[in-house]
Amino acid sequence: SVRVPEDVPVGSIVVIVTATDADEGMNGHVKYSLHKISYQESEIFQLDSERGEISLKGELDFEEISSHELEVQAHDGGELFDTAKVLITVMDVNDNAPKLIVSSLLSAISEDTPLGTVVALLHVEDRDSGYNGEVQCSLDGVLPFRLDRTFEGYYRVVTSRELDREVVSEYNVTVRAAD
Repeated sequence: SVRVPEDVPVGSIVVIVTATDADEGMNGHVKYSLHKISYQESEIFQLDSERGEISLKGELDFEEISSHELEVQAHDGGELFDTAKVLITVMDVNDNAPKLIVSSLLSAISEDTPLGTVVALLHVEDRDSGYNGEVQCSLDGVLPFRLDRTFEGYYRVVTSRELDREVVSEYNVTVRAAD
């Protein structure tokens, strides 16, 4: 069993399987092979048949597959073999930016709009897990609006001060989402 960050470079050795054989000569020479491997895992992992090194030939992606179970066989020069299961757990790294989606937006509001009026509804998500997927949202600049968090990942942009069209007739509101 081994734990590997998802950003390990292609070509890296993730684990080495070793087997010994007490026989001498050709009967004691051990070769390794992957047994019962899925097509997807065959695109990600490769095994050096002489050294037992399992390395990456493709990229790991925690969000796609968080663990892999490989079956490795060690064959001697005769017809004997043994099998071991190798569990590779992929650890999440912060490799996905948060995505902010505006689900509802008022393009125009009256200057006599009461405080607390909802101007926009937002949803933010991050494919990373745990701490890496925690997102904080904020408004850029000094504006007569504030962000109210309603549920996990959902926000409302609401008026926080009186609006005066003669002073400012238009606002460009920028919401920043950072993980």
